[in-house]
Amino acid sequence: MSFEIRLVKGFETLPLRQKILKPFASEAECAYPDDNYPTTFHFALFLDGDIKGVSTFIQQEHPDFPARTPYRLRGMAVDKDLQGQGLGKKLLAKGIEHLTTLECDFIWFNAREVAFPFYESLGFTLYGPMFDLPQIGPHKVMYKRFDPR
Repeated sequence: MSFEIRLVKGFETLPLRQKILKPFASEAECAYPDDNYPTTFHFALFLDGDIKGVSTFIQQEHPDFPARTPYRLRGMAVDKDLQGQGLGKKLLAKGIEHLTTLECDFIWFNAREVAFPFYESLGFTLYGPMFDLPQIGPHKVMYKRFDPR
């Protein structure tokens, strides 16, 4: 399977965000307020020219964790037909590789309960109580600290 992971504009992530993460919403409703900030970046995984995976990284603090250069992962999605094949891991690794060039020392996100094992296998830690996002389901905060290069 030949694929490419590269930086894209926020609007390019919307169709897959909508399809996988919020099928009940319009594409416009899947946009984040921070999508176009200069410190935000988006990666897409392309397979045969089509976007099959997306991730967004937003420079944002978590109130419970002091960090010098924290980033929040949002909108992480891989097309259902390709899940479980290691593409999400590669997509996340590409984002983390980029974060290290920005001296990021902390990544956090709200993880869906079904994704806990995926993120735990990559060294992320669960934190705090479970909470429910309407129409989406149970979540917990997950995080990972880094030593910036």
